[in-house]
Amino acid sequence: MELSDLRSLTYAVVDVETTGTSLYGGDRIMEVAVVHVRDGDVTTAAEFLVNPQRAISPWVARLTGIRWEMVHEAPTFGDIAERLQEAVDGHVFVAHNVRFDWRFLSMELQRATGRGLRGRRLCTVKLARKVLPYLRRRNLDWLAWHYEVPIIGRHRAGGDARATARILQHLFADARRLDVDTWAQLEVLLKTPKLPPVRSYLPQPVRDEAVA
Repeated sequence: MELSDLRSLTYAVVDVETTGTSLYGGDRIMEVAVVHVRDGDVTTAAEFLVNPQRAISPWVARLTGIRWEMVHEAPTFGDIAERLQEAVDGHVFVAHNVRFDWRFLSMELQRATGRGLRGRRLCTVKLARKVLPYLRRRNLDWLAWHYEVPIIGRHRAGGDARATARILQHLFADARRLDVDTWAQLEVLLKTPKLPPVRSYLPQPVRDEAVA
């Protein structure tokens, strides 16, 4: 399995929106989306607003547009846990800043079902650092701009997950130009020491319009 061709694998691209950023401070998932990528196809496997059973931070509400009145009648995480587990099981878990989404989703699943996440994971931020060393930033907005991927619903789980899925496909295409075709080769690439930045002569987006 370690020699799997990257194109033979299925990827579960995940995005979660949370009430805040403190995993151990009680913040919870309030929206989640899982998008599958396989053989060039991108399909939404799951997308839910979630009742987080706690207040939403004001700055998060401003950023995402998700307010309490939108989620107070939504299912709790326990209501959708099995469907989410099915959506991610057996697939490579992918996210933009994978550590954040993996930890929040794994904790919620552990709480609801007694079983957290297992398996392979891939961070599109880390992959972008390797295949796009000349980009000044690798946040979702910059990568979307670079690859001309529209984000329909920024800072919403479905919009960000679908954009990340399209970006993943472009990153894999660039990785193949570096002769990276298998999972084992990808792991080697991701472990390669960081190289000095290469200056890009491509036009850059206006800094003031970029979202961190």
